[in-house]
Formats: sequence, structure tokens, C-alpha cells
Amino acid sequence: MSHSTQALSGVEWRECPHCGLFSQLPQHQPGLVAECPRCGYALWHMRRAHLQFPLACALAGALFYIFALLAPFIEVTAFGRFAMARLETGPVQLINAGWGSVGALVFAVTMILPGIKLGIVAATLLGLEMKFPRRPLRALFRWYAPLSPWAMIDVYLLGFMVAYTRLTGMFSVHLDTALYALICLMIALASVDASLDQEMVWRRLGKRNYTPTSLDPDKAVGCKTCGSINPAENQRFCRRCDAPLQPRKPASFSRAWAFTIAAACLYIPANIYPFMNLTSLAQTQSYTIMGGIVELADVGLWPLALLVFFASITIPLLKLAGMAYMLVSAQRGSKRLLNGRTVTYRIIDFIGRWSMIDIFMVSILVALVHFGRFANVSANTGSLCFAAVVVLTIFAVNAFDPRLMWDHNKEPEA
Repeated sequence: MSHSTQALSGVEWRECPHCGLFSQLPQHQPGLVAECPRCGYALWHMRRAHLQFPLACALAGALFYIFALLAPFIEVTAFGRFAMARLETGPVQLINAGWGSVGALVFAVTMILPGIKLGIVAATLLGLEMKFPRRPLRALFRWYAPLSPWAMIDVYLLGFMVAYTRLTGMFSVHLDTALYALICLMIALASVDASLDQEMVWRRLGKRNYTPTSLDPDKAVGCKTCGSINPAENQRFCRRCDAPLQPRKPASFSRAWAFTIAAACLYIPANIYPFMNLTSLAQTQSYTIMGGIVELADVGLWPLALLVFFASITIPLLKLAGMAYMLVSAQRGSKRLLNGRTVTYRIIDFIGRWSMIDIFMVSILVALVHFGRFANVSANTGSLCFAAVVVLTIFAVNAFDPRLMWDHNKEPEA
């Protein structure tokens, strides 16, 4: 399919958000994945499950979410003293210790945003079932896709695994019931993502989709929220979901460069400055990210050491290098390895959130290890710098428009 004007009636079009190619959607067939013929991006996952299944998962997840908030998930006994932690304990301890930015970030991605994500899905699908007005449901569901990656219960549980191995080497540890609620919540969130057919939701929510009899890519714009095609002329908002329309992300290069450079500047102090302090029997030792990895390896926990090394050292470095490569090549108008660069963008977009493992580990240790001069864990400057690196690289990926890499390529590539 070329970029020239198409003349087919009664078809639905999509603009690929990764390469900008306009292509036709096939008829709905459960289990089919409609891919962009040029870059391979999945334009539509046609889920087998009815919308009632993700609704059930969201409602079940809401119950696990409430239980996980209310009950402790781990208890520690040491030196004749007892400590327990709920989800909010770590963030609150960080905020009280003067690390408000780190604490607020952990609080948001583990306590606030998972609940909002479940609420969006449950309210939207229940609203459809109960014939609620579509306009407020559209306004609500527009937030599902952008907020979804920030619900980080899955990453939090990996951070818990790392923290647990450290705790068991020092104290008596008891896992409480809320931990199993967190695991069930993670499964429920993953089930919602795996079963929710967003295109079908938008078809039920939206006004009639724009289906032109002929399509000129220069006179059409794809909605980044619902994927619908709209006429570019005199059309400021999507006809289907009411989201603002933009042919390309505004100021994409300058914003992506700003976030990338800021993250690169903070990556160095994030690895040089101590990440946390551990006080044991009145002696305090500071750990950098690499120092913590070496300690895990020294006690024989090589799988966890490799996991933390990959998440905290390799992933941020790959994200920074990948972002710089994509930005430079796009600004130079390079036509080489377009598919490879697009795959690089997808990988960077997917792996960005997993670097939060170390931040969550510190949050859990700070929540539990506060036994005065006998044993105490506190955050340090490296944790603040590293949290900023993770957030800034995610912002950089979101600011970059991968279609800019393809705009100089007039003919599609296989």
C-alpha cells in the first residue's frame, strides 16, 4: 500500500503511530492481529474474550487492591523488636526522611495509579453495559492507555524479591496475607491488559468513525488516542473520542532531547553517589547501585544480581544511547535501518519502567529496617538521581514521535 490517494469505499483506515503509514483494517476476527504492513506494529489486537471478561478482571482486581492497601504484606523481627509494612509505609518513611520526590513517586505508581487504572476499566465497561452517556465515558477511557504503564505493581513485586533476599540474611521475616493480594492484583492487571480490546471499546463508545471513500494522507490525521482517522482540515478534535488532534507530537525533537540530556546528566551521579545507607550495630555503610549488585553476587545470588544489573545499569544506558541514536538519525533524515530503529523505539518504550526495581527495593527496606543504632536503612542521593533518570527517560520516549524517522521515506519498506 502506497502513500498515494486511495479510492476504496466502506473501509476503515488507521495511521500507524510508529511509521505513519495509512492502511486498512480487516474485518473483525477473534484472535487476529492486524499489523502495519510496513513496520509490523500491531494496529489491532482482536481479543477473543468478550468485554465482560476484562470487566470481571477489573472488579476482582479492585477487591485485591483494597485488601492490599489495608493489610501488611511483610513483617520483620530483630533485636527483640517488631516491624511491619503496608504499601504506604515505604513512601511515607521516605517523605518523612526528606526524600519527598522519591516517596511521592513510589506512592503514585504503587498505590494511586493501579487503582485509577482499574477504576477506568471498570467504570467504562460498566457504563457501556448500563447504557450511560457516552461522552463522559469517552473522556474517562482516554486516560487508560497513557496511564497504564505507570501502574507498576509487577515491577514493585520484583523489587520486593530483591529486598526480601537482603532481609532474610539479617532478620526473621514473615510474609503476610496482603502479599498474596498484591500477587493477585498483578495477575488481574495483566489479565485486563491481555483481554481488553481497546478498538472494540472505542467502537462502542465512539460516534460514527470517519470512513472516507478516498484517503489522501496529506489531508488526513490519525488520532493518537483511539486510532481513528479524521480529516486534517478544520478538525481540531477527533470525531470519535473527542481527543485533540495533532499530525505529529508538538516540539518532539526539542522535548525528547531535553529529557534525554537531563537523564544523561543525572545518570552519572545516580551511579556515583550512594543509593542507600545501612546501619548495623552503630556502624554505617553506604551502597552504590553497583555495590549492591556486587554484594548480591558475593553471597551467591547471581540471578538477582544479574536482574538488578540489567534493570539498573544496562536498561538506562541502552535507553539513553537508543534515544540519542533515534533523535540524531531522524533529524539527519536518514533512511537507513528504519525498521530496526522502529523496533529499537518499541523496546525502549517497553523496558523503561522496569528500572524502578531498585527504587522499590529501597522503599521496602526503609519501611522495615528502622531499629535505631542496631539496624537502620535510609535512602541517599543516588536514589533520588536514579528515580529522576527513570522518569526522564520515560518522558523522553513519550515525547519522541517515531513517525519522524519515516517522514523522509516516501516509499514504504518491507
